[in-house]
Amino acid sequence: MMSGSTPYKDSVLEEIDASKDRIVRVSETIHSYAEVGTKEFKSSKLLCDELEAYGFKVERGVAQIPTAFKATLKCKPGPTVAFLAEYDALPGMGHGCGHNIIGTSATFAAIALSKIMKDLDGTIMVVGTPDEEGDGGKIPMLERGAFQRVDAVIENHPSLKNGAWWPTVALGDLNVELQGKEAHYATPQKGASALDAAIAVLTTLNVIRHGFRPDVIFGYTLSCDAVTPIIVPGSARMRIAFKATDIAYLKEVSEKIKICIEGITKSLDVTAKVVDSFDRNLCFEESIPNMALINTVDSNFKALKVETEDPMETARFRSFFSTDYGNVSRRIPGVNFGIAVAKEGTSLHTPDFVKAAISPKGHEASLTATKVMAMTALDLFTDPEILKKAKDEFDRYKSSNFTNLPLLPLF
Repeated sequence: MMSGSTPYKDSVLEEIDASKDRIVRVSETIHSYAEVGTKEFKSSKLLCDELEAYGFKVERGVAQIPTAFKATLKCKPGPTVAFLAEYDALPGMGHGCGHNIIGTSATFAAIALSKIMKDLDGTIMVVGTPDEEGDGGKIPMLERGAFQRVDAVIENHPSLKNGAWWPTVALGDLNVELQGKEAHYATPQKGASALDAAIAVLTTLNVIRHGFRPDVIFGYTLSCDAVTPIIVPGSARMRIAFKATDIAYLKEVSEKIKICIEGITKSLDVTAKVVDSFDRNLCFEESIPNMALINTVDSNFKALKVETEDPMETARFRSFFSTDYGNVSRRIPGVNFGIAVAKEGTSLHTPDFVKAAISPKGHEASLTATKVMAMTALDLFTDPEILKKAKDEFDRYKSSNFTNLPLLPLF
């Protein structure tokens, strides 16, 4: 028996170890499918079929999203703990973020718990959340009630270090269509270059960024239909993505970018149609830490004798990744922990990380993540005080409109 563990934890860990070959096979299968957001039909079906085989009631096509699902195993009255599963890949690359590990670990953590849930008070749930790499499936799922009556959520994300907290920042974007007027390049005054307007906007953003907080970063794409340089381009398109530590400041950034677009395009006689992710309610919000759950996850890593990074150190070297888990964390107490899949120096969203997601280290990470998720859920089921602390902590943060938080930088 593990030191400090309960018989329930021992039983769950034995079940996960016995399922190792199946866990690896499912993870590799999802990896091979490499299905992009909202198209994860085979990956979603595979996970649903696994859960149904162990007695879970599975709802497919949840929240009007064909590849979303909820799998529920209800036992005695008690709290509902949900594992969040992701399984979408990056377009043109595959699983460069290791979502095959997220979906697999959530599913098999729940399956391991299913063997003992009859002895526990509560409900275990797996929520399949598509399109994290795109518009974020969790956002419409929240709006459409997919997370109702969930008391706590647990997720993990492949990373370069093991950590009880995986901090993420807010993300927004602007899709901009520019329309000018074509003309011969020898008489540019008779036209209005949409391409020049786009270049001027992007150049100006790299200047005005000095007026933003240092946590603001930009990314962008530019496309133009011009087929020859001897015609003034009449149309162009930009997508501008931008991040900041918190969603409130991100809104200010968005408004300033739109002012920049409006001023430059008007001066060049180019019209701009701007679609703002704020207007569509599709911004990724920052992840809200929950120390009660972070400490519980950390204690389970330690019980497995897995070294983790201190949450304060994680905060000090905060990553600038973004995820729609952040939106969930502002509505339900939750924890999203990091699991070491690749060696330090490897970048997520690269071919190297694609390989790491099914490497021996990746498979070991999947097994560890499955164990930590199951153990943390067990703590919530068997020790009501932990969930009470997590909820009380969440309520305090919510009452401050998520401005009074631990582990976040101050500006």
